[in-house]
Amino acid sequence: MFSRLVWRLCLVFCASLLLTKPLYAIAPARAPSTTDLKAAIDAAAMGNYFESLSSWLSEKAQTVSQEPAETTIKELFKDQSLAAALWQRTFLYKYGVGNIEAFIKADSSNKEFLLWLMQDTEALDQFLLGAAPIGLRQREDNSFGIPVNALTIWKQIYDADPAAKKGLLLKLAMATALNPPGTGCRGAGQPEKQEEPLDRYLHFKEAHAKKELVPSFDDLAVWELRHVTCSMASHADMSWGREMVNTWNPEFKKNEGIVDTTSQVWRRNSPISHANSYKNVMAGGGKCGPRSSWSVFICQAWGVPATGVGQPAHACVAYRKPDGVWSTAYGRSWAASKLLGLSGDEFVAGMFAELQPKRFALVEHMRWLALVLPAADQGPLLELAKTISKAPADSSDTREKTAVSVAALSAQPTTAVPPTFSPHNGLFHIDAGSYFDNGGCAVFGGHPGVGVSESYPQGSGKQIHFAANMGSVWAGYKIKVPKTGVYELVAKIATVNFDQGILVRSYGAMYPVKSSTASAVYKNMVKDLGSQQAVDSNPSTRWAVNEGVDQASLEIDLGEPKPISTCMIDERFFNRVSKFKVEYKAGDEWKLLFEDTNMGIAYEKDFPSVTAQYVRLTTLDCRERGGPTIWDFSVGETKNGAAWINLPCTYGLWENTKPADIHLVEGEQTIWFFAPFQRGITLKSFDLKAKQSAGTITAKTPLPVQDLPSTQLKDATGEDPE
Repeated sequence: MFSRLVWRLCLVFCASLLLTKPLYAIAPARAPSTTDLKAAIDAAAMGNYFESLSSWLSEKAQTVSQEPAETTIKELFKDQSLAAALWQRTFLYKYGVGNIEAFIKADSSNKEFLLWLMQDTEALDQFLLGAAPIGLRQREDNSFGIPVNALTIWKQIYDADPAAKKGLLLKLAMATALNPPGTGCRGAGQPEKQEEPLDRYLHFKEAHAKKELVPSFDDLAVWELRHVTCSMASHADMSWGREMVNTWNPEFKKNEGIVDTTSQVWRRNSPISHANSYKNVMAGGGKCGPRSSWSVFICQAWGVPATGVGQPAHACVAYRKPDGVWSTAYGRSWAASKLLGLSGDEFVAGMFAELQPKRFALVEHMRWLALVLPAADQGPLLELAKTISKAPADSSDTREKTAVSVAALSAQPTTAVPPTFSPHNGLFHIDAGSYFDNGGCAVFGGHPGVGVSESYPQGSGKQIHFAANMGSVWAGYKIKVPKTGVYELVAKIATVNFDQGILVRSYGAMYPVKSSTASAVYKNMVKDLGSQQAVDSNPSTRWAVNEGVDQASLEIDLGEPKPISTCMIDERFFNRVSKFKVEYKAGDEWKLLFEDTNMGIAYEKDFPSVTAQYVRLTTLDCRERGGPTIWDFSVGETKNGAAWINLPCTYGLWENTKPADIHLVEGEQTIWFFAPFQRGITLKSFDLKAKQSAGTITAKTPLPVQDLPSTQLKDATGEDPE
């Protein structure tokens, strides 16, 4: 009995000691060590290590949780041990302890990778910040996780490339792990099978090493790189996309304006399938869906982050500009947009938060720290984080940016004195940039002439580009023809659409005109648009008549009676005249040579030879609003050279055209290339060689009639060119 009583008294005494012992005397939680981490990884048992991290960090967080201040929090994070523990704990929390243990057990070599990652504080922090969603609400509620396959993908890259442990390649590896191929926007052009993640990393590593990507690629954060690596495109298509822009129109590289290639995806109700290849999307075109898919693809191919955007009854694109700010293109504003599960305004808010990297990191670190506390104690820390995130921008808190190179085009001749080309061993080889003169008729805006750029690959001369949406654009080359006859012409071109063509013309074979008169001239602008402008062998001048006029006449005086048996008329792109006649004067009487319809591009007509000094062209009827416009009217016995070259779709790469025949007259003359209402044609060079010693072409491909709505036309001054 006595012993039992003593035992009870001892228990009461010990209990009283415990109850009266102050809390500060209880042994604090111990900071987990590297030894603890290695042991946990070796045993594939991360649960206890996670609890140890949580307990130790909770004690640290309690010291600032009730009345947190920004300065106090920043001071706390200077403790490298605390920062390392917090990053590790957040990583285990976001990825899942069970998923980490499964990763360790999947392959014994995964232990070494995991140990490296969890000990590299900078890499781990960068990975966690890169995994954070763009939306502020998702970050504020801390509910997001890390894809389960991310570590497996990253480990493959880690094993394949030792260079992937730092710098840009480290960020690229992280982005590929978080958003591998196939996690991007679904749409037109994507292949049936997606590329492997390791191959995606290596593709962009190689493209970067070759300087094939935009300069700002070097500046991208992990979250931005995720919107490059996720591309649904094949690597073959991405390589082609870069080569296509370099070859066909490098102007799009100016200020990294790669997204503007979308303006070329034009055709609706196309018979060309959009499946399996972005070459088909470009050539086939379509409405907003394929255009959106193209925009995302071509940006990502060049290393520009991009994603699809949904708008009411429309689809477009959002992409990162060189200054780091995202923008929508080919659609409405952010207010009408939805992307990545966010409204446009939510995306913009999250994007601007990411552009302040120090503040962004501080706010996210505070949210991670709040997670170690009981839910009831998290409020003050989370409220302070929200307040800091909404503070005015700090101009000193910006990411470093690489200077963006400019690849500008010039519409000026490439030489001060353009050469006159003579054949070498019977062959003319003429670089496109060596034109004598150029010009154009702007319809929907743009420079009314050709663009000039360095040819791809570098050092291979200069090329010219006939821009899309031009009523007509032309360039002329001076040549010295050794002998009159038929010459074979082959051009090296690049196109991105089907059904394109180039008109080639020469002047000098038809009779010169002594004088001319017209029944009417547009707004009485005789100097600029009078009859003489249609008979001067100049491709940039024209005779024009007021809108509403269907019947008008142009009379020419050859100076003396001459035999005539052929006629050439160039209405170019206007295609307004639907009925016309050509007559010659015999004494005081006008006699009919021929009557026809549809002049269009470079009309020509042979007829029985007559002798005449005066010849008259009369328009009898016109389409829509009327107002004939004639660029050239000439008669003679031997035609000026004319050939319409049907161009293949080369998908933006260099290809030679099929040979075309053109009649040239001995002596110095200019050969002109025209692209009336085409969809963007690039000319690198052309070759001419004699096909027969003399004579004229007896058979030729008919020149197409352009069925174009004249109500859409405006000239270079912005006025309707009647």
